[in-house]
Amino acid sequence: MKRTLFPIIGAIAFALVLMTASPVLADNGPHGGYTAATDACASCHRAHTAVGPALLVQSTSYALCISCHGSSATGANTNVEDGLDKSVNRSLRAGGFVNVTMNPAEGESGSTVQVLPVTSSHMVTGGSNTVWGYGAINAVPDAGAAGISLTCTNCHNPHGRAGAGNTATYRILKGSNAGNEPLFGSQDSTVDLPDEAAKTYYTGANGDYFGDHGSSVGGTMINAAMTSWCAQCHTRYHAPYPGAPGSTDSGDAIFAFRHVTNDTSTTNCMSCHPGFVGYYPGCVSCHMAHGTGVRMGSNSGSIPWPDGNNAPGGNNRSSLLRIDNRGVCWQCHVDRGIAFP
Repeated sequence: MKRTLFPIIGAIAFALVLMTASPVLADNGPHGGYTAATDACASCHRAHTAVGPALLVQSTSYALCISCHGSSATGANTNVEDGLDKSVNRSLRAGGFVNVTMNPAEGESGSTVQVLPVTSSHMVTGGSNTVWGYGAINAVPDAGAAGISLTCTNCHNPHGRAGAGNTATYRILKGSNAGNEPLFGSQDSTVDLPDEAAKTYYTGANGDYFGDHGSSVGGTMINAAMTSWCAQCHTRYHAPYPGAPGSTDSGDAIFAFRHVTNDTSTTNCMSCHPGFVGYYPGCVSCHMAHGTGVRMGSNSGSIPWPDGNNAPGGNNRSSLLRIDNRGVCWQCHVDRGIAFP
């Protein structure tokens, strides 16, 4: 699953404009908000002299995104390579793809924000990946969809207005607009995440992610709604409330007993806090969407992948988590007093 302004490479006139322009936000500038006489197309495309597919001015979509959202780029404040919002020098909520700015031991005495190399991330540079848990409950072992090539545009629509009726979506994530390319293969998105009026891309100054619920847009808690969005690909990871999926066999050969996730039939506070008794986490309660730099100990680093393989292990088994080892478990079940089942 890490985008706002893409600079023209080799176009001197535009470069001069870019040096004096302020970074723009998703669903503005080149990511939507077009007019009949738009100048935005030239930010990313060439009609006859493109160097990449889809008439791109860069060789790949990832290279195009990083030309603005990279560590040395100036077209956007959201530096997804280092997981940093440069406008306030704070951690991006989604983490980073190369490095990440975060507190990997939040809550512990003396813990501090660090810049760490990424130990696990969503793949965005192509290659062959497995979408863990994709598909229906299956009594035959099936780890997910294998051999999938992923880039930034598998999740994001760079043109914006990706929701039903051409509405803007949160982080330009693909919604139920029929004009979107599929998430991968034939898997279309059917989940619209409403966009924020005022966008906040960063965490608190302490680099902690716990309790960072994101925005409430028209009564929809974005972090709660994200569970439905993530579950479009990681289908069998989602074990919805109500019920006790941690104690009830799903019937799947691999994803049999699963931690409960929030109630996706509603998207307000009650999605995670039903009756304010108990807590039902969403995907981003524990995981960072782009990449994390947390480290694994001997137990956490040796957990097999869903297909049974043990490699890569060690820190690479960090599974997009936001605290070292399996500290997300302790943070809820001990520090926040949520009883173990």
